[in-house]
Amino acid sequence: MTLAYRIVIHLDEREKAALALRNAKNLITDLEVVEVEMVVHADGVEGLRAGGPNTDLMDLLAGHGVRFVICANTLRSRGLSEGDFPGYVETVPSGIVELVVRQAEGWCYLRP
Repeated sequence: MTLAYRIVIHLDEREKAALALRNAKNLITDLEVVEVEMVVHADGVEGLRAGGPNTDLMDLLAGHGVRFVICANTLRSRGLSEGDFPGYVETVPSGIVELVVRQAEGWCYLRP
């Protein structure tokens, strides 16, 4: 029987966006059955904007089922919209609430 893993990656620092994305790539490469969700808020949103240096890796990861979730509170406070991000990026009302909910559901927490 293969063990299934669920990992939520917490990204709130722009400088760690590339590292967080490489962590996600390692997870989907090295674990046979894995579900990965990256929850992004605060300065972390700047590292995932469309057309940025991380877009190609984000596209690859999204194609392998990695879910990208951005905090709507952060978007509002920074004057950003969903259109500033690749189309597969989703929003949730609160990034920190999403992190709490995932951990309560038993997801492993990773903060690069």
